Formats: sequence, C-alpha cells, structure tokens
Amino acid sequence: MSETPAPPEAATIPAPPAPGTPSGPTDASQAGSTMSELGEALKEQELTIRALLEAGVHYGHQPGRWNPLMRSYIFGERNGTHIIDLDQTLPLLKEALDFLRETTAAGGKVLFVGTKRQAAAPIMTEAMRAGQHYVNNRWLGGMLTNWKTVKKSIDRYNEYLEVLGSEEKKAELSKKELARMTRQVEKYDKSLKGIRTMGRVPDAVFIIDVGKEAIAVQEAHRLQIPIIGIVDTNCSPRNIDFVVPGNDDAIRAIDLYCTAAANACREGYDKHQAELVAQKRDAPPKPKAEAGPKTGRRVVEIKQQPRRGRSQGSAGGGKSFSAGGDKNEDAKASKAGPAVVVKPKAPEAASGAAASQASAAESTTPAASAATGNEEGKAKE
Repeated sequence: MSETPAPPEAATIPAPPAPGTPSGPTDASQAGSTMSELGEALKEQELTIRALLEAGVHYGHQPGRWNPLMRSYIFGERNGTHIIDLDQTLPLLKEALDFLRETTAAGGKVLFVGTKRQAAAPIMTEAMRAGQHYVNNRWLGGMLTNWKTVKKSIDRYNEYLEVLGSEEKKAELSKKELARMTRQVEKYDKSLKGIRTMGRVPDAVFIIDVGKEAIAVQEAHRLQIPIIGIVDTNCSPRNIDFVVPGNDDAIRAIDLYCTAAANACREGYDKHQAELVAQKRDAPPKPKAEAGPKTGRRVVEIKQQPRRGRSQGSAGGGKSFSAGGDKNEDAKASKAGPAVVVKPKAPEAASGAAASQASAAESTTPAASAATGNEEGKAKE
C-alpha cells in the first residue's frame, strides 16, 4: 500500500524523535520539566497574574474561617473557598519588593521569618542566597524586644562553635565538657543558626503567615520595624505595613514569595556594593604628610598643667631657680632666725652625776653664768 502525502495541516507537527529514544515523555520527565520551568520562571521573576495563578496564590480559606478585615481583598467564593483578588495582590507585592530593594540598597538587613513546615526550607534557602538573616524553626519570645539577652546567647553560641572547630581547643576539654558543649550547640542550631551573624535588630521583617508568627509581628510593631507580611483570608492585616494578600499554605506560592523577596534583596545589595565601590574610586587621595629632614631626634611636646601649690610668679607658671638654689627659700630661711641645734643624748655608759651636770650646764643661760662669776670674784676679795 502506497503512502499518502501528509496534509498541509500536518506540516506543523514536530519531527519524530531520534532512534533509541522513547516516543513520548513519561510522567516523571513531565513533572521534572514542569518543576524546572517553574524554577526558571521564578528566578527570572516575571511577576504576572498568570504566574500567581499557576502558583495558587488566589486560593483562600473556607468562608467560615475568614477574617472580616480581609473583606476588601476577597474577589468572591468558589466551591466553598474564598478567592483572593489578584488584581490587588500583584501591585501590593511589587510595592513590598520595591521597599525591600530600597532597604538593602541603603545597607539595611532583612529578617525572613517562617516557622511552619512548608515554609522552613524556602525561607532558609532564599535568605542564605540573598545574604540575609532568617528564623525557620521557632520564634523565641523577646528575640527583638530583648535583643541584649539574645545577643549574649549568640556570642556564647559563636564561642562554642569556635572551640568545636579547633582541634587544639577540643583536646584541652574533658569528655564531659565536650559532650555538654555539643548539646548546647545542637540546641542553639535550632533557634539561632539563622541570626548567628546578626549584630543588631533588622531594618525590615518579611513574614510568611502573620497569624502563626503573631509574636514576631507584635515585637516588630513595638520597635517600629517595617513588616512585609503574606496575609491569608483567615488572618488580620493589622499592624502590617505592607500587606500582601495571598495563600500562605501552598508550597508553590511560598516558593514564589521567598524567591521574589530574595531577588529584590539581592538586587538592592548589589546596588549598595556598586555605590560603595564608586565612592571609593571617586574619593580624592589623602594628602601625604610632608616629612622633614631626618635628624635622628624625636620632638615631643609636653602639655601638662602646673601642680597645685607652686608659685605662679614666673612667666612659665613655675619656680625660677638660680645656680645657688631657690631664692625664695633663702629669703624665708633668713627671716626665720638662727637655726636650733639639737645635741645628741649622752651615752648610756656615763654615770648619773655626769649626766646631771651635763644637763645642768646645757640648761644654764648666759645671764646665770655671769652672775656666778661675780660671786666668785667677791669671795676672792
């Protein structure tokens, strides 16, 4: 039987695969290609209504679980589920991303928060890719409002990691101390690993599911830290600075949010680094100090105020001394009169009579000696 020519409509049919390859893709290959295409689309960050629909951002909760404050963001109800208005979600998401981009471009840091199971992995991956901090296991009460205490725990955590990373320091510890330190590090890994390098409170907070992370919202609002929150139909948009209405349970939707936020942070960080490089390049060179002739001597200027009690008569504020000593001290000595000479005591070997005569002779005044002399003269006559 002869082959019939193909109709014109069949000209657009692609050529058959090469020999040795399967005639059609399997289910696994289809799923892999779909996920890869979705990943590439997310990396390119083409935020459109279609991309949000494919990620399932428009699905809300059942009408019985809704929050009336989200009424303005709900498009309607389909099959017992609220549908979120994506015409509002898209511009609000872009506005939040612009804010993240500006924050990181100014040198700020963003804290990614998402402790639910389906959000833990994307939060950690995208935050690390963007060079930001994250909390994906458990939010510690007071992590922002009691930052001084949390910072002490972070310092201790870093010290333990330094010790465990050095073989010499580990050799100095006993087995009991090493086991205790290892348990502490495992405990800190769960709650402080994502903020180990955070030296201060963040400049913005990006939160997945503001209902579950209510404590984080309260602390950030109390410290007046801007909050970018993904708000579902069962959550309250209060205290959220940048409300992004959308599904916070679907894995694909969470991946889209985290990837978009990480890309915005990365763009702002790259811009900030480019500005720093440009400033350093355009800065005028520092003038070099003119070095004088090298004489081998070092001139030191001493600036010290005179001590209390020194005379202020001289121009320099100090005393003037001559070759023979201090003039003021000589004048004081002349006014004080003759110096009093104190004779040493008689030795103990001398007798008591000699000691009494010596003391009597020392106590005799010139007038008394003259009187005794006159009496001796009269006796001779």
